Amino acid sequence: MNVEDQLIKIVADVLELDMEDISPEMGPETLEEWDSVNALRILTSVETDLGVRLTMKSFMDAKNIRQLANAIGSA
Repeated sequence: MNVEDQLIKIVADVLELDMEDISPEMGPETLEEWDSVNALRILTSVETDLGVRLTMKSFMDAKNIRQLANAIGSA
């Protein structure tokens, strides 16, 4: 499973959505469930499940799952 697919799974789990309903182009602006509380839950899950550390800035700068995957690749 690539990073984007792992992120889609994490986002789906946190937001209680089906993975099939989420694409790499989606993010906080396109998923209304992705509010500030769930953003922190997603960040925590990303760091725990993927074993990476992201700054809050790099996490918040990502406008969608694909950009978040790129940030993880740069971490």
